[in-house]
Amino acid sequence: MFFLSCKKDKVNHTPTPYILQIPSHFPEMEIPEDNPMTLEGVKLGRKLFYEPLLSADGTQSCASCHIQSTGFSDPNQFSLGIDGVSGNRNAMALINLMWSPSFNWDGSSTKLEDQAFEPVINPIEMHDTWLNVSEKLNAHAEYPDLFKSAFNIDEIDSNYVVKAIAQFERTLIS
Repeated sequence: MFFLSCKKDKVNHTPTPYILQIPSHFPEMEIPEDNPMTLEGVKLGRKLFYEPLLSADGTQSCASCHIQSTGFSDPNQFSLGIDGVSGNRNAMALINLMWSPSFNWDGSSTKLEDQAFEPVINPIEMHDTWLNVSEKLNAHAEYPDLFKSAFNIDEIDSNYVVKAIAQFERTLIS
């Protein structure tokens, strides 16, 4: 009886829907059924976008190359990764992404969530592994609760990281 009373109650979190403010002259935005927009998801995605823990050495975030003051793009011809290595492209603008049929300069991703997987593991960009990033986020003081609120999950993995970042990126509307 004593052990049962110490058991932590499981609390289900129901995220709050996020209503996008889309200009009336823009087409409708298609939101994936498996990643609905929520206040908690957008807030988490924004935090992750600026989070250097996503890089191997903890120095670079998505925002390091997708600079807010330059339209979430890189004003340099070639973006630099965490090791100071120059890529062969610059970080493209992230404004109005949901009306684009593909992502990356070469069009290699057709879903925003899929696009967000690549920079973390790219040896020139953030140069980490998703296993390592997941371990860092699961051990963090805030992230487990934030993911629980956004997605009602107990274990953070790469799929939920990219879902949150994609939710934030969908809000970047000019």
